Amino acid sequence: MNTGFSPIWRDACQRSRNAIPQLAWLKELRDSAISVLAEHGLPDLTQEEWRYTSLTDYVQRGAAYLADKVTAADTATATLTVEETVGQPHLELLDGLLQEPGSGARVLPAGVEALSLRQLSPELRARATGLLASHKTPDDTRPLAALNMALLSDGLYLRSTATADTPPPPLHLRLASSGTAMAQPRLLIELAPGSQLSLIIEHQSAAGALANAVTQIRCGAGSRLDLLRIQDLPADALLTETTHVELDRDATLSATSLDFGGQLVRQDLSVALNGAGATANINGAFVVDGHRHIDNHTTIDHRAPDTGSREMFHGLATGHGRGVFNGRIVVQPGAVRTASALNSRNLLLATTAEIDTKPELEIFTDDVRCSHGATTGELDANALFYLRTRGLGPDEARQALITAFLHATLALITPEDLGVRVAARLQSRLEALDGAAI
Repeated sequence: MNTGFSPIWRDACQRSRNAIPQLAWLKELRDSAISVLAEHGLPDLTQEEWRYTSLTDYVQRGAAYLADKVTAADTATATLTVEETVGQPHLELLDGLLQEPGSGARVLPAGVEALSLRQLSPELRARATGLLASHKTPDDTRPLAALNMALLSDGLYLRSTATADTPPPPLHLRLASSGTAMAQPRLLIELAPGSQLSLIIEHQSAAGALANAVTQIRCGAGSRLDLLRIQDLPADALLTETTHVELDRDATLSATSLDFGGQLVRQDLSVALNGAGATANINGAFVVDGHRHIDNHTTIDHRAPDTGSREMFHGLATGHGRGVFNGRIVVQPGAVRTASALNSRNLLLATTAEIDTKPELEIFTDDVRCSHGATTGELDANALFYLRTRGLGPDEARQALITAFLHATLALITPEDLGVRVAARLQSRLEALDGAAI
């Protein structure tokens, strides 16, 4: 398979390889990434994990950007209007480049360090290289991670040493795309043993944006990461996103993912529970309307005894929208006393909409408690009738049931002002759906 790795792509990767002197320490990793792309190309419909999601438009738009020789390095001064996060520590990557604050020094929570990959000291370069090299992505997403490595022009190294005694306030990280480049955001995140971090990652872009984001996270023993990801991109934006999290002994991950926008969005989230006592709680929700296509693939890999995970995804589809959810739980040999549960719940508001869901369990040991399930249906006619008898109009009754369906995920959003903003955006979307959803 060599989908998408034409001479245009090869030339762009070779140009990026030596274009930025401050990233010369990535040379070997870049060479390896180019080799992966040359061998595998980009994913296509012949692969089981990509059978519902075509990257044809993605490849064509990327080739158009690269043919014009427009790279993130050329757009360091590009501007994009974004919503300010008042009173909250925040960082921004624009087309993959870490932006300096408009005035004054960058204010970060105590115990949190953030640096551009171009700014790393030799010691931190060694740490970052170790994190990059240890990232074992699934075979179906490996080419996308390789593409990011081959074309990136910067990235963010983020480390937390804040403890439970002084928990840091949420850090808001915006991954913004100007629409004039093929953005390759790269995030390297480390939590020291016993530390905490609350992180909000929000994707924003101008019209016509194309981005391929990769995030690698390592949580030390006894650490805790609260991660909220929000994607509400313009209707013509294309996004692929690969996130890998490693949890050491007694580490905890609480992750919530929300997808409301974009033309084509594919998120691959993998979590490895490497140490005894590690736990992961994953929640997600997506709304697809129009001709929107959103695909979420998750893998939770239990590699040690006494680990636990719970995962719940809610999907809503109307119009000609298509949603995909594939959740996979793997319990490795020796991972005894694992407790895991996976559920996918989906709501179809139109006969032309589609949701493809597939929960999977792979268990290679005894003495475990694991379950999985999936449901897909329409709004309950009896519940609609009940609300109508209580004085609600048809649109109000539908919105009440839809909001209740998504409430379990939306209730997890913190801080409160962000939850209010996301709920208002979703409410606006639901109101716009009323005419098309019946």
